[in-house]
Amino acid sequence: MYNLRKSKKGFTLIELMVVVAIIGVLALLGLRMYTGQQEKAKEAIVKANVGTAQTLIQAEMADGAISDLDTAVTLALAAQMHNPFNDAHAAVIASTTAKVVGAVVVTMSTTSYFTFQGLNADLGPVGDALTAQR
Repeated sequence: MYNLRKSKKGFTLIELMVVVAIIGVLALLGLRMYTGQQEKAKEAIVKANVGTAQTLIQAEMADGAISDLDTAVTLALAAQMHNPFNDAHAAVIASTTAKVVGAVVVTMSTTSYFTFQGLNADLGPVGDALTAQR
């Protein structure tokens, strides 16, 4: 006797297409979240650079070694902080230079008052501005 029933093993083409579509949507969502986390990590590095530059300048001001903006920027550059957005540019710049993505901008109001602000990918501020003063 012959078996008249066909075997029902395996998946249909539609079932496979639905699974592939679901995997594609999940991969797209995961990639989007990963990209967002990378931007947050880069901005966190910029915030850390702002804090490092502020602490470094504040400590040197306590010793009386800083009197102008160029000296402050040169001292902060010596710390060799990493610019997460663009490695080709310095992580610390003076307010008189062009804005650089990911940099810490140092401005000087008076001879004893410096302001530090980080820049994100849109050249907007990252976090709160920090100050160093005597």
